[in-house]
Amino acid sequence: MENKDMSVNRAKQWQIALFPFNNAATNVYFAFYTYFTYWALMYLTGSVHTSLAGTVVSGGLVLVISTFNSLFAPLMRVFDGITDPICGGLMDRTATKFGKFRPFMVVGNILLALSLILMMVLFRGIPDNLSALRWVVYIVSYIVYVIGYTAQCACTKAGQTCLTNDPKQRSQFVIWNMIGMIGSIVLINVMAGGVLTNEAICPKGTIQYEVDGVMQTLRGAAYGVQFYNIMVPFVIILSAVYTCLAVAAIAEKDRPEFWGVSEKPATFKDYVGILKNNKEIRWLVLSAGLNKLASTVATSGTVAFLVYGCLMGDYNGLFIPFYALCFIFMGIFFVWGSKTAGQKGQKRGVAQFTCFAFLFYIGVLLLLCLYNHENPATYLSLFSMEGGFHITINLYTIAFIVLYGCGYGSFNCCDNLTIPMVADCTDYETYRSGNYVPGIMGTVFSLVDKLISSLQTLLLQIFIVFLVPGLNALPAEGTPYMEGMKLSAIICFCLLPMASWLVTIFCMSRYSLSGEKMREVQAVNTVRKAAVQGGMKMAEAMETWQTIDQVPERFIQKVEEKNEEETFLDRIYKKVFTSTEKTGGVPASHAVEIPESYRTEKSL
Repeated sequence: MENKDMSVNRAKQWQIALFPFNNAATNVYFAFYTYFTYWALMYLTGSVHTSLAGTVVSGGLVLVISTFNSLFAPLMRVFDGITDPICGGLMDRTATKFGKFRPFMVVGNILLALSLILMMVLFRGIPDNLSALRWVVYIVSYIVYVIGYTAQCACTKAGQTCLTNDPKQRSQFVIWNMIGMIGSIVLINVMAGGVLTNEAICPKGTIQYEVDGVMQTLRGAAYGVQFYNIMVPFVIILSAVYTCLAVAAIAEKDRPEFWGVSEKPATFKDYVGILKNNKEIRWLVLSAGLNKLASTVATSGTVAFLVYGCLMGDYNGLFIPFYALCFIFMGIFFVWGSKTAGQKGQKRGVAQFTCFAFLFYIGVLLLLCLYNHENPATYLSLFSMEGGFHITINLYTIAFIVLYGCGYGSFNCCDNLTIPMVADCTDYETYRSGNYVPGIMGTVFSLVDKLISSLQTLLLQIFIVFLVPGLNALPAEGTPYMEGMKLSAIICFCLLPMASWLVTIFCMSRYSLSGEKMREVQAVNTVRKAAVQGGMKMAEAMETWQTIDQVPERFIQKVEEKNEEETFLDRIYKKVFTSTEKTGGVPASHAVEIPESYRTEKSL
């Protein structure tokens, strides 16, 4: 019998590089929808047509709309609880000539574009005397956004199951996703929070409101109509280009021979069983959701205005340079994290770099605690234009750059490594139950992820607006320093992320899908699939092959043997994170061949 390697489904390198741009396509909208709050204040206060002139509106109305917007997103997760399982179920049942995943990627992106057009173009035609209709259209546009985001975002997780099962290739997702992040979240933040804050490019808008007889002013590019005239087409076109790249990347693999095998579509009862019995996806979504919440709060435009503008007094001079510096650190940590995950498993990467992030942020926390608004030595400074350009960097800034840069690189690394782990959990579900349900696994992950991360605006409202006396709206350009802002910065910038990382560390100590366990999962799934394609019933295949020692050698992924000395990190990891990890024994030591009646040319 010819001894072929049946164990690995690998993708071409360009496919691995381009498919993460599906995540970039949704992240473009995710990053821009931060500005929903600013648009809502303009639009729902009726000042959208005259914001450049500075319309005076009720201070109470400003606070009501700001609070409504912070509560509205979490309430929409109730709607997600209905649409996500439906979308996942439809995806698992979809088998068209255009594939299983590509239809959802294309339709999802179209719905996202439609939501933005409804939100920020159609609204302008609604007259001021139809204010109730404005609220209706605002809510409907957000519902369209949620549906589109669910449909396309779930494919990022689900599609990886057919793209590759090679752990080294799956771990490369973090590197290419970082490039996608630069072209999506970073690009949107730099455009909206950096380039367009230049009044020569985009005139600033102003909203004035009265509180207890005192006039308050909100001023910034995001309060002007021109800002959205530029950003809306930019977001729609950029996301559409990224979607096309991702569709091209998965086209060759989005075919039945690369999908997992199920004898019949999963039922609602099966979905309940997944949530009840697949504890790995439960630990993963909890840790990933809290990580997402931490990162969206700490890296939001609001917190950037708070730290670089209100505290440090130089938003325009600090935001873009610090953003660029952080991505240099991200590149280093992403390469390191990808290598670690490829060699030792995705779990090892997440656990290790979450611990790194927590340790580095202890230093960042101490630096913010040392900040004194009356002491310029505790201000961040990079350069000055007074008397000509010259560097003004101080020791406080150097320490901040190193600690924050390393922490930022670490937590973004572990945050991105959780995405290919959804594919691992999907493969584990096939191993556990015989069901191939990438759609429901992707949407379960997305639902919990969105449920937790939707608290971002609410947390910002609580820990900034409600915590700082006299502040009625989230900070923007020109918002002055006020008592209480230092505490707000410490909570949002440090304490919330650090609390989420402690939860992640605990979750990873319970999560059992190590690199070694995933090798067993892939081997068992591969031999079962070969037998089922030859006519064997799934129940018989599951009974025949349960552990890696029963799998013939040609179905087992090869591992490079390295005589490396155990490091300090290896010893810490083993002591803290490996108590739940179990495998079936020595590979192929009790191999069971596929019966001759079920063999095909492909399985030999």
